[in-house]
Amino acid sequence: MSGPLAGLKVIELAIAIQGPAAGLHFANMGAEVIKVEPPFGDASRYGKGVGNVLPEEVPGSQFIAMNKGKRSVVLDVHSELGQEAMHRLLETADVFITNYRSAALTRMGLDTRTLTEKYPKLVVGHANGFGPQGDDTDKAMLDGAAQARGGLVSMTGMPGEAPILPGAAVADHAGAMQLALGCVTALVARNGTGRGQLVETSSLGGQLWLQMWELQHSAVAEAPLTREGRHHPNIKSQYGIYETADGQHILFVTAKTNEAWDAFWIFMERPEALLLEEWNNPGKRLGLAGVDEGVAHIRALMSEVIGSKTLAELEAFLYREPEIIWERVRGHADVLTDPQNLANGYVTEMEMPIAGKLKTLGPLIDFSQTPPPAMQPPPSLSADTADVLETLGFSREEIRSVLDHSEQVRAELYANLLGED
Repeated sequence: MSGPLAGLKVIELAIAIQGPAAGLHFANMGAEVIKVEPPFGDASRYGKGVGNVLPEEVPGSQFIAMNKGKRSVVLDVHSELGQEAMHRLLETADVFITNYRSAALTRMGLDTRTLTEKYPKLVVGHANGFGPQGDDTDKAMLDGAAQARGGLVSMTGMPGEAPILPGAAVADHAGAMQLALGCVTALVARNGTGRGQLVETSSLGGQLWLQMWELQHSAVAEAPLTREGRHHPNIKSQYGIYETADGQHILFVTAKTNEAWDAFWIFMERPEALLLEEWNNPGKRLGLAGVDEGVAHIRALMSEVIGSKTLAELEAFLYREPEIIWERVRGHADVLTDPQNLANGYVTEMEMPIAGKLKTLGPLIDFSQTPPPAMQPPPSLSADTADVLETLGFSREEIRSVLDHSEQVRAELYANLLGED
Protein backbone atom coordinates (compact mmCIF):
# COMPACT_ATOMS: atom_id res chain seq x y z
CA MET A 1 0.00 0.00 0.00
CA SER A 2 1.32 3.45 -0.93
CA GLY A 3 0.66 6.79 0.72
CA PRO A 4 2.09 9.02 3.44
CA LEU A 5 0.68 6.84 6.25
CA ALA A 6 1.51 3.47 4.68
CA GLY A 7 2.67 0.99 7.29
CA LEU A 8 0.33 2.21 10.01
CA LYS A 9 -2.41 -0.07 11.31
CA VAL A 10 -5.66 1.48 12.50
CA ILE A 11 -8.44 -0.40 14.26
CA GLU A 12 -11.80 1.30 13.91
CA LEU A 13 -14.77 0.47 16.12
CA ALA A 14 -17.13 3.18 14.94
CA ILE A 15 -20.50 3.84 13.36
CA ALA A 16 -22.27 6.47 11.26
CA ILE A 17 -20.09 9.50 10.35
CA GLN A 18 -17.79 10.99 12.97
CA GLY A 19 -15.67 7.94 13.84
CA PRO A 20 -15.66 6.34 10.37
CA ALA A 21 -14.78 9.66 8.68
CA ALA A 22 -11.72 9.93 10.93
CA GLY A 23 -10.77 6.37 9.97
CA LEU A 24 -11.32 7.27 6.32
CA HIS A 25 -8.56 9.86 6.53
CA PHE A 26 -6.11 7.12 7.49
CA ALA A 27 -7.38 4.80 4.74
CA ASN A 28 -7.09 7.62 2.18
CA MET A 29 -3.51 8.19 3.27
CA GLY A 30 -2.49 4.55 2.83
CA ALA A 31 -2.82 3.11 6.33
CA GLU A 32 -4.37 -0.30 6.86
CA VAL A 33 -7.74 0.38 8.47
CA ILE A 34 -9.55 -2.61 9.93
CA LYS A 35 -13.18 -1.78 10.62
CA VAL A 36 -14.50 -3.98 13.41
CA GLU A 37 -18.26 -4.37 12.99
CA PRO A 38 -20.85 -6.08 15.18
CA PRO A 39 -22.56 -9.12 13.65
CA PHE A 40 -25.31 -6.94 12.21
CA GLY A 41 -22.74 -4.53 10.75
CA ASP A 42 -22.53 -0.75 10.89
CA ALA A 43 -26.17 0.36 10.68
CA SER A 44 -25.28 2.89 7.98
CA ARG A 45 -24.85 -0.08 5.60
CA TYR A 46 -28.63 -0.29 5.44
CA GLY A 47 -29.67 3.38 5.29
CA LYS A 48 -30.59 3.95 1.65
CA GLY A 49 -31.84 7.53 2.00
CA VAL A 50 -33.91 9.67 -0.36
CA GLY A 51 -34.13 8.66 -4.03
CA ASN A 52 -31.68 5.77 -3.75
CA VAL A 53 -31.25 3.81 -6.99
CA LEU A 54 -28.49 1.40 -5.94
CA PRO A 55 -29.15 -2.34 -5.98
CA GLU A 56 -30.33 -3.79 -2.68
CA GLU A 57 -27.03 -5.65 -2.18
CA VAL A 58 -25.03 -2.40 -2.28
CA PRO A 59 -24.61 -0.53 1.02
CA GLY A 60 -26.12 2.88 1.60
CA SER A 61 -24.51 6.13 0.53
CA GLN A 62 -23.38 7.09 4.03
CA PHE A 63 -21.53 3.80 4.44
CA ILE A 64 -19.92 4.11 1.01
CA ALA A 65 -18.79 7.68 1.71
CA MET A 66 -17.20 6.94 5.09
CA ASN A 67 -15.70 3.48 4.64
CA LYS A 68 -13.83 3.36 1.35
CA GLY A 69 -10.58 1.42 1.33
CA LYS A 70 -11.11 -0.28 4.69
CA ARG A 71 -11.22 -3.96 5.70
CA SER A 72 -14.23 -5.43 7.50
CA VAL A 73 -13.88 -7.81 10.43
CA VAL A 74 -17.06 -8.93 12.19
CA LEU A 75 -16.73 -9.70 15.89
CA ASP A 76 -19.15 -10.05 18.76
CA VAL A 77 -16.91 -8.28 21.26
CA HIS A 78 -19.16 -9.43 24.10
CA SER A 79 -18.14 -13.04 23.44
CA GLU A 80 -14.95 -14.63 24.78
CA LEU A 81 -13.39 -15.18 21.36
CA GLY A 82 -14.51 -11.74 20.20
CA GLN A 83 -12.80 -10.14 23.19
CA GLU A 84 -9.64 -12.13 22.55
CA ALA A 85 -9.59 -11.16 18.87
CA MET A 86 -10.21 -7.50 19.67
CA HIS A 87 -7.31 -7.33 22.09
CA ARG A 88 -4.97 -9.16 19.73
CA LEU A 89 -5.85 -6.56 17.12
CA LEU A 90 -5.09 -3.73 19.53
CA GLU A 91 -1.76 -5.30 20.44
CA THR A 92 -0.68 -4.94 16.80
CA ALA A 93 -2.23 -1.51 16.12
CA ASP A 94 -0.89 2.03 16.04
CA VAL A 95 -4.26 3.75 16.38
CA PHE A 96 -7.67 2.80 17.75
CA ILE A 97 -10.59 4.99 16.63
CA THR A 98 -14.05 4.84 18.13
CA ASN A 99 -17.13 7.01 18.53
CA TYR A 100 -19.05 4.62 20.79
CA ARG A 101 -20.21 6.19 24.01
CA SER A 102 -17.99 5.65 27.05
CA ALA A 103 -20.57 3.53 28.87
CA ALA A 104 -20.87 1.18 25.88
CA LEU A 105 -17.09 0.89 25.58
CA THR A 106 -16.82 0.03 29.27
CA ARG A 107 -19.44 -2.71 28.88
CA MET A 108 -17.32 -4.13 26.05
CA GLY A 109 -14.18 -4.09 28.18
CA LEU A 110 -12.72 -1.31 26.03
CA ASP A 111 -12.59 1.65 28.41
CA THR A 112 -10.36 4.12 26.59
CA ARG A 113 -8.17 5.10 29.54
CA THR A 114 -7.62 1.46 30.41
CA LEU A 115 -6.55 0.77 26.83
CA THR A 116 -3.86 3.46 26.95
CA GLU A 117 -2.45 1.78 30.06
CA LYS A 118 -2.66 -1.72 28.65
CA TYR A 119 -1.14 -0.76 25.28
CA PRO A 120 1.37 2.02 26.01
CA LYS A 121 2.23 2.71 22.36
CA LEU A 122 -1.37 2.80 21.16
CA VAL A 123 -2.98 6.10 20.18
CA VAL A 124 -6.62 5.89 21.27
CA GLY A 125 -8.88 8.33 19.43
CA HIS A 126 -12.35 8.79 20.94
CA ALA A 127 -15.04 11.14 19.63
CA ASN A 128 -18.48 11.69 21.07
CA GLY A 129 -21.27 14.24 20.85
CA PHE A 130 -20.53 16.83 23.50
CA GLY A 131 -16.96 16.37 24.73
CA PRO A 132 -15.15 14.15 27.25
CA GLN A 133 -16.02 16.26 30.33
CA GLY A 134 -19.22 17.60 31.86
CA ASP A 135 -22.64 16.24 32.70
CA ASP A 136 -23.55 15.56 29.07
CA THR A 137 -20.40 13.68 28.08
CA ASP A 138 -22.37 10.50 27.41
CA LYS A 139 -25.57 12.10 26.13
CA ALA A 140 -26.97 10.61 22.93
CA MET A 141 -26.72 12.81 19.85
CA LEU A 142 -26.89 13.12 16.10
CA ASP A 143 -25.16 15.79 14.05
CA GLY A 144 -27.93 18.38 14.23
CA ALA A 145 -27.95 18.28 18.03
CA ALA A 146 -24.33 19.48 18.14
CA GLN A 147 -25.12 22.19 15.58
CA ALA A 148 -28.07 23.36 17.67
CA ARG A 149 -26.12 23.40 20.90
CA GLY A 150 -23.04 25.02 19.40
CA GLY A 151 -24.81 27.98 17.83
CA LEU A 152 -24.46 27.17 14.15
CA VAL A 153 -28.20 26.60 13.65
CA SER A 154 -28.98 29.93 15.32
CA MET A 155 -26.90 31.70 12.65
CA THR A 156 -28.50 29.93 9.68
CA GLY A 157 -31.65 31.19 8.00
CA MET A 158 -33.36 34.49 7.35
CA PRO A 159 -33.52 37.22 10.01
CA GLY A 160 -36.88 37.36 11.73
CA GLU A 161 -37.67 33.75 10.79
CA ALA A 162 -37.01 30.45 12.53
CA PRO A 163 -33.43 29.14 12.33
CA ILE A 164 -32.78 26.23 9.97
CA LEU A 165 -30.34 23.35 9.74
CA PRO A 166 -27.41 23.72 7.32
CA GLY A 167 -27.56 21.27 4.42
CA ALA A 168 -24.77 18.96 5.56
CA ALA A 169 -23.66 16.98 8.61
CA VAL A 170 -20.99 19.57 9.29
CA ALA A 171 -20.59 18.96 13.04
CA ASP A 172 -19.80 15.27 12.64
CA HIS A 173 -17.43 15.94 9.75
CA ALA A 174 -15.66 18.71 11.66
CA GLY A 175 -15.37 16.42 14.69
CA ALA A 176 -13.89 13.74 12.44
CA MET A 177 -11.31 16.18 11.07
CA GLN A 178 -10.31 17.18 14.59
CA LEU A 179 -10.09 13.53 15.66
CA ALA A 180 -7.94 12.51 12.68
CA LEU A 181 -5.70 15.55 13.21
CA GLY A 182 -5.42 14.76 16.90
CA CYS A 183 -4.47 11.14 16.26
CA VAL A 184 -1.82 12.08 13.69
CA THR A 185 -0.47 14.66 16.15
CA ALA A 186 -0.30 12.00 18.85
CA LEU A 187 1.63 9.73 16.47
CA VAL A 188 4.17 12.52 15.95
CA ALA A 189 4.42 12.96 19.73
CA ARG A 190 4.96 9.20 20.09
CA ASN A 191 8.09 9.51 17.95
CA GLY A 192 9.58 11.60 20.75
CA THR A 193 8.08 10.03 23.87
CA GLY A 194 7.72 6.42 22.77
CA ARG A 195 4.19 6.40 24.17
CA GLY A 196 0.72 6.69 22.73
CA GLN A 197 -2.06 8.60 24.47
CA LEU A 198 -5.79 9.19 24.62
CA VAL A 199 -7.10 11.75 22.09
CA GLU A 200 -10.65 13.01 22.62
CA THR A 201 -12.88 15.42 20.72
CA SER A 202 -16.53 15.79 19.77
CA SER A 203 -19.07 16.95 17.21
CA LEU A 204 -19.81 19.93 19.45
CA GLY A 205 -16.14 20.87 19.61
CA GLY A 206 -15.74 20.36 15.87
CA GLN A 207 -18.49 22.76 14.91
CA LEU A 208 -17.22 25.34 17.41
CA TRP A 209 -13.92 25.07 15.51
CA LEU A 210 -15.82 25.89 12.30
CA GLN A 211 -17.04 29.12 13.92
CA MET A 212 -13.81 30.31 15.55
CA TRP A 213 -13.95 33.81 14.07
CA GLU A 214 -17.66 34.37 14.60
CA LEU A 215 -17.63 33.13 18.20
CA GLN A 216 -14.51 35.16 18.96
CA HIS A 217 -16.25 38.25 17.65
CA SER A 218 -19.31 37.62 19.81
CA ALA A 219 -16.98 37.18 22.79
CA VAL A 220 -15.38 40.59 22.35
CA ALA A 221 -18.32 42.60 20.96
CA GLU A 222 -20.97 44.33 23.01
CA ALA A 223 -23.60 42.04 21.50
CA PRO A 224 -23.42 38.62 19.79
CA LEU A 225 -23.77 38.29 16.05
CA THR A 226 -27.21 37.62 14.61
CA ARG A 227 -28.63 35.90 11.54
CA GLU A 228 -28.19 37.76 8.26
CA GLY A 229 -29.83 35.32 5.86
CA ARG A 230 -28.07 35.58 2.50
CA HIS A 231 -25.22 37.59 3.99
CA HIS A 232 -22.43 36.81 6.44
CA PRO A 233 -23.29 38.03 9.95
CA ASN A 234 -19.89 39.64 10.49
CA ILE A 235 -19.19 41.14 7.06
CA LYS A 236 -21.11 44.38 6.81
CA SER A 237 -20.91 45.06 3.09
CA GLN A 238 -22.30 43.84 -0.24
CA TYR A 239 -20.92 40.32 0.46
CA GLY A 240 -23.83 37.94 -0.08
CA ILE A 241 -26.00 35.81 -2.35
CA TYR A 242 -28.04 37.46 -5.10
CA GLU A 243 -30.61 36.16 -7.58
CA THR A 244 -30.15 36.66 -11.32
CA ALA A 245 -32.82 37.56 -13.83
CA ASP A 246 -33.24 33.90 -14.80
CA GLY A 247 -33.62 32.58 -11.25
CA GLN A 248 -30.02 31.49 -10.67
CA HIS A 249 -27.88 32.64 -7.76
CA ILE A 250 -24.37 33.98 -7.38
CA LEU A 251 -22.28 34.80 -4.33
CA PHE A 252 -20.69 38.20 -4.78
CA VAL A 253 -17.82 38.71 -2.35
CA THR A 254 -15.93 41.86 -3.28
CA ALA A 255 -13.96 43.80 -5.85
CA LYS A 256 -10.33 43.74 -4.67
CA THR A 257 -9.35 46.85 -6.64
CA ASN A 258 -11.07 50.14 -7.32
CA GLU A 259 -10.63 49.52 -11.05
CA ALA A 260 -12.62 46.28 -10.80
CA TRP A 261 -15.30 48.01 -8.71
CA ASP A 262 -15.54 50.72 -11.37
CA ALA A 263 -15.81 48.12 -14.13
CA PHE A 264 -18.65 46.36 -12.30
CA TRP A 265 -20.84 49.44 -12.04
CA ILE A 266 -20.08 50.58 -15.57
CA PHE A 267 -21.10 47.13 -16.82
CA MET A 268 -24.30 47.49 -14.78
CA GLU A 269 -24.86 50.95 -16.33
CA ARG A 270 -25.07 52.47 -12.87
CA PRO A 271 -21.95 54.67 -12.63
CA GLU A 272 -23.55 56.80 -9.91
CA ALA A 273 -22.85 53.94 -7.49
CA LEU A 274 -19.17 54.86 -7.75
CA LEU A 275 -19.95 58.01 -5.78
CA LEU A 276 -20.91 56.03 -2.65
CA GLU A 277 -18.10 56.89 -0.25
CA GLU A 278 -18.92 53.97 2.07
CA TRP A 279 -17.59 51.51 -0.56
CA ASN A 280 -14.83 53.41 -2.34
CA ASN A 281 -11.90 51.24 -1.21
CA PRO A 282 -11.19 47.51 -0.79
CA GLY A 283 -11.23 47.58 3.00
CA LYS A 284 -14.68 49.11 3.17
CA ARG A 285 -15.97 46.56 0.62
CA LEU A 286 -14.72 43.75 2.90
CA GLY A 287 -16.69 45.18 5.80
CA LEU A 288 -13.60 46.11 7.82
CA ALA A 289 -15.30 49.26 9.09
CA GLY A 290 -17.71 47.08 11.10
CA VAL A 291 -20.61 49.52 10.90
CA ASP A 292 -24.09 49.33 9.41
CA GLU A 293 -23.94 52.67 7.59
CA GLY A 294 -24.85 52.19 3.95
CA VAL A 295 -25.10 48.39 4.18
CA ALA A 296 -28.82 48.10 3.48
CA HIS A 297 -28.48 50.51 0.55
CA ILE A 298 -25.62 48.68 -1.18
CA ARG A 299 -27.27 45.29 -0.72
CA ALA A 300 -30.53 46.54 -2.18
CA LEU A 301 -28.67 48.11 -5.09
CA MET A 302 -26.72 44.90 -5.71
CA SER A 303 -29.95 42.89 -5.66
CA GLU A 304 -31.46 45.25 -8.21
CA VAL A 305 -28.60 45.25 -10.72
CA ILE A 306 -27.73 41.54 -10.47
CA GLY A 307 -31.42 40.77 -10.75
CA SER A 308 -31.46 42.63 -14.07
CA LYS A 309 -28.90 40.32 -15.69
CA THR A 310 -29.03 36.66 -16.62
CA LEU A 311 -26.45 34.26 -15.26
CA ALA A 312 -24.87 33.95 -18.72
CA GLU A 313 -24.52 37.75 -19.00
CA LEU A 314 -22.96 37.98 -15.54
CA GLU A 315 -20.56 35.11 -16.12
CA ALA A 316 -19.41 36.58 -19.44
CA PHE A 317 -18.44 39.77 -17.61
CA LEU A 318 -17.19 38.38 -14.31
CA TYR A 319 -14.85 35.82 -15.87
CA ARG A 320 -13.07 38.78 -17.51
CA GLU A 321 -12.53 40.43 -14.11
CA PRO A 322 -10.00 38.42 -12.07
CA GLU A 323 -10.03 40.96 -9.22
CA ILE A 324 -13.73 40.39 -8.52
CA ILE A 325 -14.32 37.48 -6.14
CA TRP A 326 -17.58 35.72 -6.92
CA GLU A 327 -18.99 32.25 -7.58
CA ARG A 328 -22.11 30.74 -9.03
CA VAL A 329 -24.06 28.84 -6.40
CA ARG A 330 -23.77 25.22 -7.50
CA GLY A 331 -26.00 22.30 -6.60
CA HIS A 332 -24.73 18.79 -5.93
CA ALA A 333 -25.13 17.72 -9.55
CA ASP A 334 -22.92 20.64 -10.60
CA VAL A 335 -20.35 19.91 -7.89
CA LEU A 336 -19.98 16.29 -9.01
CA THR A 337 -19.21 17.41 -12.58
CA ASP A 338 -17.26 20.61 -11.84
CA PRO A 339 -14.08 20.52 -13.99
CA GLN A 340 -12.09 22.00 -11.10
CA ASN A 341 -13.12 19.17 -8.78
CA LEU A 342 -12.32 16.60 -11.47
CA ALA A 343 -8.94 18.14 -12.27
CA ASN A 344 -7.88 17.98 -8.62
CA GLY A 345 -9.25 14.49 -8.02
CA TYR A 346 -11.66 15.86 -5.42
CA VAL A 347 -14.37 13.99 -7.32
CA THR A 348 -13.31 10.71 -8.84
CA GLU A 349 -14.76 7.35 -9.90
CA MET A 350 -14.67 4.11 -7.97
CA GLU A 351 -15.54 0.62 -9.14
CA MET A 352 -18.18 -0.88 -6.86
CA PRO A 353 -19.13 -4.56 -6.89
CA ILE A 354 -22.59 -5.02 -8.45
CA ALA A 355 -23.19 -1.26 -8.84
CA GLY A 356 -20.26 -0.62 -11.20
CA LYS A 357 -18.59 2.79 -11.42
CA LEU A 358 -19.78 5.41 -8.94
CA LYS A 359 -18.66 8.98 -8.47
CA THR A 360 -17.12 9.56 -5.04
CA LEU A 361 -14.92 12.04 -3.23
CA GLY A 362 -11.24 11.29 -3.53
CA PRO A 363 -8.42 12.26 -1.14
CA LEU A 364 -8.52 16.03 -0.70
CA ILE A 365 -4.81 16.49 0.11
CA ASP A 366 -1.94 16.24 -2.38
CA PHE A 367 1.52 14.98 -1.45
CA SER A 368 4.43 15.48 -3.84
CA GLN A 369 6.50 12.50 -2.66
CA THR A 370 3.97 10.06 -1.14
CA PRO A 371 0.74 10.29 -3.13
CA PRO A 372 -2.32 8.60 -1.65
CA PRO A 373 -3.32 5.21 -3.07
CA ALA A 374 -6.06 4.76 -5.63
CA MET A 375 -9.55 4.88 -4.15
CA GLN A 376 -10.90 1.46 -3.19
CA PRO A 377 -14.55 0.56 -2.48
CA PRO A 378 -15.86 -0.08 1.03
CA PRO A 379 -15.70 -3.70 2.20
CA SER A 380 -18.58 -6.11 2.21
CA LEU A 381 -19.64 -7.19 5.69
CA SER A 382 -17.08 -9.57 7.25
CA ALA A 383 -15.06 -9.74 4.04
CA ASP A 384 -11.73 -9.85 5.89
CA THR A 385 -12.62 -11.63 9.13
CA ALA A 386 -11.00 -14.97 8.32
CA ASP A 387 -7.82 -13.48 6.84
CA VAL A 388 -7.27 -11.05 9.71
CA LEU A 389 -7.95 -13.64 12.41
CA GLU A 390 -5.53 -16.03 10.73
CA THR A 391 -2.77 -13.40 10.82
CA LEU A 392 -3.48 -12.99 14.55
CA GLY A 393 -2.76 -16.68 15.16
CA PHE A 394 -6.28 -18.04 15.56
CA SER A 395 -6.82 -21.66 14.54
CA ARG A 396 -9.20 -22.68 11.76
CA GLU A 397 -11.58 -24.04 14.38
CA GLU A 398 -11.56 -20.78 16.30
CA ILE A 399 -12.11 -18.78 13.12
CA ARG A 400 -14.99 -21.00 12.15
CA SER A 401 -16.46 -20.56 15.63
CA VAL A 402 -16.24 -16.75 15.34
CA LEU A 403 -17.87 -16.78 11.90
CA ASP A 404 -20.64 -19.18 12.95
CA HIS A 405 -21.37 -17.22 16.12
CA SER A 406 -21.59 -13.96 14.18
CA GLU A 407 -23.96 -15.51 11.64
CA GLN A 408 -26.15 -16.83 14.44
CA VAL A 409 -26.30 -13.47 16.21
CA ARG A 410 -27.00 -11.71 12.91
CA ALA A 411 -29.86 -14.11 12.12
CA GLU A 412 -31.38 -13.53 15.55
CA LEU A 413 -31.15 -9.77 15.11
CA TYR A 414 -32.85 -9.97 11.69
CA ALA A 415 -35.62 -12.11 13.16
CA ASN A 416 -36.19 -9.62 15.99
CA LEU A 417 -36.26 -6.69 13.59
CA LEU A 418 -38.80 -8.42 11.36
CA GLY A 419 -40.88 -9.59 14.31
CA GLU A 420 -40.44 -13.26 13.43
CA ASP A 421 -40.79 -16.00 16.05
